[in-house]
Amino acid sequence: MKNLSSSLLLLGSALLSFSAQAGQPGGPALGPQRAQASGSTFNVGDNVVNLGVGLGSRYSYAGSGVSVSPAFSLGYERGLRELGPGTLGVGVYAGYQGAKSDFGGYGSYKFTDVIVGVRGAFHYPLVDKLDTYAGLGLGIRHAGVKWEGSSTFGGMAASSTGVYSGLFLGARYYFTESIGAFAELGYDQSYLKVGLAAKF
Repeated sequence: MKNLSSSLLLLGSALLSFSAQAGQPGGPALGPQRAQASGSTFNVGDNVVNLGVGLGSRYSYAGSGVSVSPAFSLGYERGLRELGPGTLGVGVYAGYQGAKSDFGGYGSYKFTDVIVGVRGAFHYPLVDKLDTYAGLGLGIRHAGVKWEGSSTFGGMAASSTGVYSGLFLGARYYFTESIGAFAELGYDQSYLKVGLAAKF
């Protein structure tokens, strides 16, 4: 698992390093460049940060009284190259979600779900001035479990770390040249994410 974590971190670093070099004079050629398409809000060289809150959870938890917190996420994406009629973006993503599962008077489990990974997305302006995109993510998920209570149920679950993957569809709308809002439907931690987007 340490080797997998190192590989994903190296991949993310390489993608960001390459995209940064591509935006500088003398950087690696990314293929034919063209003028920004009419109505396009995501282009080669653009940098976008998303700060979001997810609703619902991809995972289920045992227990009689289960409460799940919103999923908080932070993502960075850079426009890497023109791809057909749209733009390819790559970046990194991190998310956190907590949950609690009660077992009556015996105690409760507390869950922490953390994901870190890389994402790639294809952006195509289906609607003028709206950045619409679809993509996939790959990374590492750590599911932490902590028991609080008697020892009766204490050994029923254990923390784990593994690979996660997810698909997503999203859109960004900018109120100004650099500040906007986004919404995503996807399959990673939560099914719906909404939040703020900043472009620079």
